[in-house]
Amino acid sequence: MARLKEPDPLPAEAKRYKDRIGHDSARLPTKRCANCACRHFHRHQQRLRWFQAVIERIVWPIHCLLVRWCCVNCGATFTHLSPLCVPFKRYLRSEIETRAETYVETDPMSYRQVVKERGSAVVYNDPIANAESTDAEKEKEATPELRPSTVHRWIGGIAARREQWQPAVRLARQIHQGARLSSLVIAAAKYRSQARKRVLETCSLLLRALRIVTERNFTPLATLGSSP
Repeated sequence: MARLKEPDPLPAEAKRYKDRIGHDSARLPTKRCANCACRHFHRHQQRLRWFQAVIERIVWPIHCLLVRWCCVNCGATFTHLSPLCVPFKRYLRSEIETRAETYVETDPMSYRQVVKERGSAVVYNDPIANAESTDAEKEKEATPELRPSTVHRWIGGIAARREQWQPAVRLARQIHQGARLSSLVIAAAKYRSQARKRVLETCSLLLRALRIVTERNFTPLATLGSSP
């Protein structure tokens, strides 16, 4: 696959995502420093980062300007991510959460099915051949699609952040007055080992909890993409 290139012009929805990500990153962080718990920061530098938004079954690459902030007390620096984003992931939070939740919450859903929309493949808008390639070479090259293994990794990544999101789980349980959030039974066909079953159960638990706190507008806890 060729290197990412942002199309010009971007679809209106992709442009809104890009503007929102840049605007959120430039806002003064409201959380404490992860290193010293200080609440005071100043701008350190800026950097560009690629994200990918799925719009009408097409993956659009968007190049966003992110701000790195510096703690005035200890000097620790970090990139402030928008709630639309997830650390170390290019796809936007909504895409990751929706497809992961659809897979774990729907018994007959397979990885091959969850990466499609209304039965059609989600394809990349990236150029897939060099400008010097012949027409025959371009025709032979397959259009890249969203892969089932991508959603498999997303689920594992969500489950791996269990400790970080225990506050959200506790808050969700308080909202529901102790109701069990982990009552979902994972279909046996979705796993081959007990370890993978636990990953799927943990992913389901975290996504359910985040959905509950999001509905109650607990913004500091209601995103997988919060910065330090």
